[in-house]
Amino acid sequence: MHATSSPPMPSPRIGSLFSGYGGLDLTVEHATGRQTVWFSELNTAVTGVFSHHWPTAPNLGNISTIDWATVPPVDVLCGGFPCQDISTVGKGAGLAPGTRSGL
Repeated sequence: MHATSSPPMPSPRIGSLFSGYGGLDLTVEHATGRQTVWFSELNTAVTGVFSHHWPTAPNLGNISTIDWATVPPVDVLCGGFPCQDISTVGKGAGLAPGTRSGL
């Protein structure tokens, strides 16, 4: 029998929406063995934490203005909850259309 080798499989890729500091992404990576390759987050304080853990993953920014045709495809898409308007540190605007949490 002849030994055959196949090219290495690329690492499965994760995309992250409403990423926060990346807690969900760390969990998904640990559970699946996959790698986060891009994220979308507006809060500059938490994007610094995310970027520290994933220095090569670009922040796509505002989810409502992303040109999805230019975003590399992923195998797993995970997302947090846009909680700015319902969290205790938010403005209390709720889930109404037009609020950040209404996305």
